[in-house]
Amino acid sequence: MPHVRYLPIAIFLLPFAAANLAWLMSTLNGSIPVCVPYWEGCVSISGAARQVPTIYLFRGLVIPGAVLTGVFWLLVLRWLASADGQSRFHRVTLTLLGLAGSAFLIVYAITLGTDTAAYRLMRRYGINLYYGLTYLAQVMLAGQLLAYAQQMGLPRWIPRWKVGICVLTLLLGLASVFIKEWADDRRIMGNIFEWNLSVLLVGYYLLSFLAWRTSGFAGRSQRRGPGDGPARE
Repeated sequence: MPHVRYLPIAIFLLPFAAANLAWLMSTLNGSIPVCVPYWEGCVSISGAARQVPTIYLFRGLVIPGAVLTGVFWLLVLRWLASADGQSRFHRVTLTLLGLAGSAFLIVYAITLGTDTAAYRLMRRYGINLYYGLTYLAQVMLAGQLLAYAQQMGLPRWIPRWKVGICVLTLLLGLASVFIKEWADDRRIMGNIFEWNLSVLLVGYYLLSFLAWRTSGFAGRSQRRGPGDGPARE
């Protein structure tokens, strides 16, 4: 199934398009002020998406994206099995973390735009757990690919770039904690970091597309030895 390799592109494009189209629609209908949220922070992603009819577009893109992300992590479980000596515990753990993160993203999307206290609580924890669990899964995957790049037929620059994105995400997250404490408007700074962190989180998957295309992964586990070159179909 060579088309499986394009799955990471879809799980980048769907949430990226959801957030940015929600911002565009809400700007055009006057629901939010005109600005570029990536560096002006006028609105959060939730604030841009929660109005009707924008919320329907947002859910219609984010929920399928979250489902496909869950499929991605299940495929990662197979993909990592192609490396001799790779720890089953690590690949199962990161897969479960990724699946849980995807589930919490669905919870967030479903509850966004509702006003009851219970739904607000679910929305808040849903988005935070999505970010946290997905990030942990991505860090573990980057580490496994870096350790087993040769066995999996990968050039080492791909896992190194994945590690780089994880480090940048961590630094940006830590910076947001400290900068918001000193900022005149914490809300604006929080929004700026949220938009940019979200791009890094989904941008990570584009490197998975390159990794799958380079290694020849097509949705099935292919056991490879240390001396094997890049996979061929």
